[in-house]
Amino acid sequence: METTVIPFRGLRYNATKVGGIENVIAPPYDVIKTEERLALESRHPANIIRLILSQPCDDDPADANQYTRAAALMNQWISNDTFTRDTTPCYYIYDQSFTAPDGKNYTRRALIALVKLEPFENKVILPHEKTHAGPKADRLNLMRECHANLSPIFLLYADPAGDIEQIMQGFTDAHTPEVDCAETFGSTHQLWCLDDAARNREIQALFASKPLLIADGHHRYETALAFQEEMAEKMSNAKAAGYDYMMMNLVRMESPGLAVLAIHRLLQNLSADSIAHAVSKLPEAFEVHEIDTQANLMAKLDTLKGQSRAIGMYTADDRYRLLIPHSTTVGHLDVTLVQETVIKELFQVETMAEHISYTAYADDAVAHVKGGSDRAAILMNPTPVEQVLDVAMAGLTMPQKSTYFYPKMATGFVLNLLNR
Repeated sequence: METTVIPFRGLRYNATKVGGIENVIAPPYDVIKTEERLALESRHPANIIRLILSQPCDDDPADANQYTRAAALMNQWISNDTFTRDTTPCYYIYDQSFTAPDGKNYTRRALIALVKLEPFENKVILPHEKTHAGPKADRLNLMRECHANLSPIFLLYADPAGDIEQIMQGFTDAHTPEVDCAETFGSTHQLWCLDDAARNREIQALFASKPLLIADGHHRYETALAFQEEMAEKMSNAKAAGYDYMMMNLVRMESPGLAVLAIHRLLQNLSADSIAHAVSKLPEAFEVHEIDTQANLMAKLDTLKGQSRAIGMYTADDRYRLLIPHSTTVGHLDVTLVQETVIKELFQVETMAEHISYTAYADDAVAHVKGGSDRAAILMNPTPVEQVLDVAMAGLTMPQKSTYFYPKMATGFVLNLLNR
């Protein structure tokens, strides 16, 4: 199967109408807390949050709700030129520059494009995590009303020679960005509109043989597949063609700008007996090394990154442990080892929502444990992107929160209209 990645006529904010673009963008909808949503709503009356996270009202009638309000507002913004649509199909080059929690500086470059939807069995678009019904129902209702991709999902592609990035670099070296935002949501943002037809044909041809790995956006991708099927049943092939594509951020997995963080597991609501049982059983599955400080434990984990499977544990008795598995039979990923051996077998935890939360920061994990005697923290190395691709290519999935590509990409720079 061929991978189809094409330029498109993006719908973008009219900078002269809204002022600074930094006032109308937002983080992805699924990481925004209530107080952050309210702050974004007050930042600008046309902030994208009013579309991606429109709220229900207690007195909503049967034919009006948060989804119909989002669609009406989007169409209003199109009518009054808050949004304008590019006249020429473009690829969009999106740079984020940021400092990661490890203190290193990165610039991550994404190509925003339309990608033809493919069922997972075709192995063109590859998932690596399971999804849940609730978020998909919410996004499907929004898509049914708006008939638009309001935000791109994030995918990775392999390009060891860097051919696609070289084409993008040649363009950005010669052109100033259309959008240049100062630091907002932890990073700066630049956007170029790549409207060079010859370069775009080269990019499209280079993508044709590349499978794409979903890094973030599994729920929205499956929602797009469901909506594509709905519209194919309602419309002729020609009219339904726009629903065959989805807007995506495409990032080269070999890029030095790709920052992948560990996601540490925070256990809570545990009994003293269950913690004592898990600790007593550790030597059966692991070599257990006592480490004196958090800094030394994290440094030791870092030296083993990519060399050996290893995890850390911190418990409420103020003890740090480095755990090296005796066996490699339980998967080949640290996240699988933690899920199956540590959480399910040793701690005997099955109800994830009640007992497990997550953080990318080791300091937060330790502080969590210090906050109560019913807690423990599992400290981890990042999952290598190559291992994620191997799992996906094998048709397998990983535990939830296996990867954290830092930081989240902002929403609102480009939208895609599906039906016009």
